[in-house]
Amino acid sequence: MKNTVLFAGLAAGLMLTAVASARPVPNGVVAVDRLFNDYPNSTLTVTNNYPAQVQWNETNFGNGGFANRHARYFSADGGASAIDWNYADAFDLALTVDLDATPVGGREAGFHTDLFGLGIFGVLPNGEIAAFGSILPFHSFGNVWAPGTPVRLQMIHTPGNGDGVTAGTIPSTIEYRYDLGAGAISSGAIPFTTTEGGIPSNFNFLVGFGVQNAGAAGGTSNANFTNIVVPAPGAAALLGLGGLAMIRRRR
Repeated sequence: MKNTVLFAGLAAGLMLTAVASARPVPNGVVAVDRLFNDYPNSTLTVTNNYPAQVQWNETNFGNGGFANRHARYFSADGGASAIDWNYADAFDLALTVDLDATPVGGREAGFHTDLFGLGIFGVLPNGEIAAFGSILPFHSFGNVWAPGTPVRLQMIHTPGNGDGVTAGTIPSTIEYRYDLGAGAISSGAIPFTTTEGGIPSNFNFLVGFGVQNAGAAGGTSNANFTNIVVPAPGAAALLGLGGLAMIRRRR
């Protein structure tokens, strides 16, 4: 497997580069707490200071079923409604997540997507950083993370002009990156060849971030998202170009 190591002076946080001129620009988030609510009697404390910080602290799960899931979806109207991302909408999203849980089993946090099911690109209880579910192309970086360790995650969507299978067409791509402090590790651009070669039209594709907690008696979960910053489009482009210091590929 080929990874890319990026040593960059990129600003921490959430950046959206202007690959497409008409792309949505998030200026808020839509709160969706207890999207799953299989532990309805848990104690949930939410700190919602977007864009500086969003934090979910959950305790006292008690008896329940599968999991509780809490999310924030990006909004372009101050939080009134979630952005419906479309095929032609480029995005470059990055944030820092710190997940600390006892026990850690059953907890996962990171980017969330919602279309044809729920997807995640984030940290998993076995130490894996991976993307799967919804219409996200699958990718695993392996077991490289330890609970309680902040990690910067980045997800980049580059639109194509078709499914990449029909002659003359180029598929859209997704690139995943993570950074534990020693430089960003990249999946490389992965062809987004599911569902019409990318984000399908006429469906709502939501993107955000959050945590999913499988409860445990006496367990706790603290998911802290910080450095969520959206520069102006011009500033984002300058950051993306000016911050890159060195690229190294490894096999």
